[in-house]
Amino acid sequence: MSPCPSRRELLGLAGVGATAIVAGCSRFVSSNGARYSLQSGPRGGTSLLELFQWSPRRQALHVRHYADELVATLLDSGELATVAQPLGPYDPSGTPPPAYVEHEDAYYRVRVTGVESVSLDRWEFWFEPVERAPADATVVDAPAEGLSELDAEIVERATQDAIGAVVNDRDLSSADHGERGVVYFEPMGPDESGLVPDPPFEYVRVEPDTEFLDEKRTLRARAAKGSVTTKRYVHETERVAGSRSELLDILRTHIDATLDDAAGDVRDIVTEISVGNGIYTEREPISDGLSHLLERLDIENPTPPDPNRGVRRWSRHYEYDGAYYRTTLRIRND
Repeated sequence: MSPCPSRRELLGLAGVGATAIVAGCSRFVSSNGARYSLQSGPRGGTSLLELFQWSPRRQALHVRHYADELVATLLDSGELATVAQPLGPYDPSGTPPPAYVEHEDAYYRVRVTGVESVSLDRWEFWFEPVERAPADATVVDAPAEGLSELDAEIVERATQDAIGAVVNDRDLSSADHGERGVVYFEPMGPDESGLVPDPPFEYVRVEPDTEFLDEKRTLRARAAKGSVTTKRYVHETERVAGSRSELLDILRTHIDATLDDAAGDVRDIVTEISVGNGIYTEREPISDGLSHLLERLDIENPTPPDPNRGVRRWSRHYEYDGAYYRTTLRIRND
């Protein structure tokens, strides 16, 4: 039997009957098999220091608006607790990547060392979608104008939640407290906000930023205090190095594979990921090249999940052509 062509050769055969040419090769399979997806980044790679540099998560309003203050507290004291969102690194379904930060001429590793459920009494600001405002009510068309930067963003976020509820036919008035709009988690407090306990307006009219609604919607501003169940995340830092060279020695221990000496079929896949969009996908049974790559990445037993489980996932780090990457393998039954 003639050998299977490499992936690079297959790309050159696209559109000229490549399936017939490679009949019997393991990489061409039924689309019904489990899907193996390998995603690497950043595109083009990065340096070893940047790959493991800690970047605080800033998604939630109460974290993002106070991120610099929170980071300073963590680095100065060595410990910090946040609620509802960690500063990171954190991965609820696995092991987060190692993360390091420089502080006062030394290097520290940042970890989330504890997670617990907590119940808190907190204010929540939200908008209730209504059909129309009362005839004698004042309706504000630009509710964010004249507000502080924080309050303007709270209004914008609560507006998006309300419009999303309309699109999804979800009744916010019956939703649990804390699930309707923006909750005032620490360090964001009601004392610095003009929206709670008494919003400066009762009814607003907004233009939906969605293709599913084509008319302005009337919303009623609401503010309430109640019990919210959320997560509390404890962060700690550990001094690990006093110089960059010491840190680099530590970072190299986190690299799972150096792929410059890999076989051609492995290099074809890695090159495609690094210069393309960062994603490579195959259906089961996977090709020899992908199988060899997963072996080089020290991914043990990369088999599909049980039928009642959605996905299996592994995270690894590798070096290729002088640059460093973080990669994630996901296997799905879809």
